[in-house]
Amino acid sequence: MKPTIGIMSYRWLTSLIQSIAYKYTDTVKLITVDTILDNVLPKALEMEENQEADVFVSAGGNARLLSRHLKSPLIEVQVTGFDILLALKKAREYSERIGVITYQSKIPCLEEVTNMLTFSVRELTYTTIEELDSILDILQAEGIETIVGSSLVMERAQLRGMSGIFIYSTQGISLALDAAVKVAISKKIESERAERFRIIIDFAYSGIIATDKDGKVTVFNPSAEKIMGIPKRKVLGNKVEDVIPNTKLMNVLNNPKPELNQLQSIGEIKIITNRIPIIVNGEVTGAVASFQDIGSIQRAEETIRKRLYEKGFLAKSSLNDIIGKSEAIRQIKNEAYRYAKTDSIILIMGETGTGKEIFAQGIHNYSLRSKHPFVAVNCAALPENLLESELFGYEEGAFTGARKGGKPGLFELAHGGTIFLDEIGEISPKLQARLLRVLEEHEVMRIGGDKITTVNIRVLAATNKKLWDLVARGDFREDLYYRINVFELQIPPLRERGEDAFLLGSKFLSKLRPEIDDKEISKLLGHPLYRAYHWPGNIRELKNVIERISVLYEVGVNHTSLLTTILRKKTIESPGYLEVEEIYKVLKDVRGNKTEAARRLGISRTSLWRKLNS
Repeated sequence: MKPTIGIMSYRWLTSLIQSIAYKYTDTVKLITVDTILDNVLPKALEMEENQEADVFVSAGGNARLLSRHLKSPLIEVQVTGFDILLALKKAREYSERIGVITYQSKIPCLEEVTNMLTFSVRELTYTTIEELDSILDILQAEGIETIVGSSLVMERAQLRGMSGIFIYSTQGISLALDAAVKVAISKKIESERAERFRIIIDFAYSGIIATDKDGKVTVFNPSAEKIMGIPKRKVLGNKVEDVIPNTKLMNVLNNPKPELNQLQSIGEIKIITNRIPIIVNGEVTGAVASFQDIGSIQRAEETIRKRLYEKGFLAKSSLNDIIGKSEAIRQIKNEAYRYAKTDSIILIMGETGTGKEIFAQGIHNYSLRSKHPFVAVNCAALPENLLESELFGYEEGAFTGARKGGKPGLFELAHGGTIFLDEIGEISPKLQARLLRVLEEHEVMRIGGDKITTVNIRVLAATNKKLWDLVARGDFREDLYYRINVFELQIPPLRERGEDAFLLGSKFLSKLRPEIDDKEISKLLGHPLYRAYHWPGNIRELKNVIERISVLYEVGVNHTSLLTTILRKKTIESPGYLEVEEIYKVLKDVRGNKTEAARRLGISRTSLWRKLNS
């Protein structure tokens, strides 16, 4: 939006301004008001109140009157030396006796100029229209019939039949308008800057207080009102120590050094504040403090964590989702329920595919942290450097390819909730040391950073290895072992869970093929081949077997033939073992896709890697 210039002029001045206005319309908006003396002030004040003009331009009596009342910038059209000489030259064409009439004060240096002229010039001033009329009467009585002056002077002179010469020229008006344009643009820029500053201050989450060099409050934003419970009207313009209880802002006025991250009590409210002096050209001109209610910081952090939770860091399973009626599974579920209500670390142990992560999710959802994030990470699935950056995060520029602005680690994202470290036995010695510090100090530092971040997390860990054997071999830190083994859950393998394989298979098959009735499912999964199978891949393998059954099953199919086709090679395998030929055959079928191969073989991708490398 263009800045606006309000022009308060009259008759001849208005005409001259309009004749050159086209030069300025690309830069500013011109509003011309044709009025005089008694009427000019109310109109100008109305425009100022409604913010219709950034700058005003006027001349003569109008300008003198407005200058005493307007707060906005006012540019007066001055009578230049060129103007007066040109006007006198024109007046000389009418008479050798000329009157020059101006408002309140005479034109500087006019007397020196007239002393050099060969004709007579008499200069007079007026304050009111009545006084102007009296002066014109006197001049006319003296035989002076040619008058130089403003629009009002010309108008009153012509009413008497006198000749009037306008004292202003387009040159003088252009000079005034040029100056007004510069002021208007500058004011507009400053106004927009001030408005941006005001909006930033008003909508800042932090409370902000600023004072002048005498300690009087000049800024007190809405957040400061809210945090302190004090209305702005009671604070602005007053000494800060008189209106803010326990203020320490005067400290930085008297001793101009920043005071950062200071804890302070304002009544019953605890805040964290930064106080700094305002120094201009080496002189302290004031002080400013920004502060936040510690309680609101915690609530905001809680909101952020909740949003992260809603974006996917959540546990989908509960302990009730764990299917099984065997004594082994009932006992371990009872332990899980008891451990869930504590905040201690739990080490979940069990073979591949026994459902360790399902237990971890169930424990989280039954704990007091259930409304907070659940973050799971497979420690065996990532190389050491990548795992470190995922767990601890990194700062911008920490390494080649680091994301601009850095990235929070999973420990930070799990704040308030639970982090599940699957395959913890695969962590390198270097990361074991960093993990131990997190568990003991509840602090993390991003890669490439120097800032310590406190985290409030519960750790659940899982492994399919015998960690104590790793400790004995020196592959796992003994202190870390004792730190994570506060509570231990030993998940039984499926082969030790009796009828649970039948229950699980029935549940999965009913979901995949709902049209197969329960009696048929009972006959199929009650077959000796199915019941005798020892499930080396545990529940993960069982799911894959059931998926194959769901695809190959047809009404009237021979159960023995179907199960023999699916289980024939598995029945001769020892627990946890797959022949290399079978692995490579499946890899060939899926064109080397290890994720799909692991799924078809009923083992985890990590186990597949381990078997290929063994």
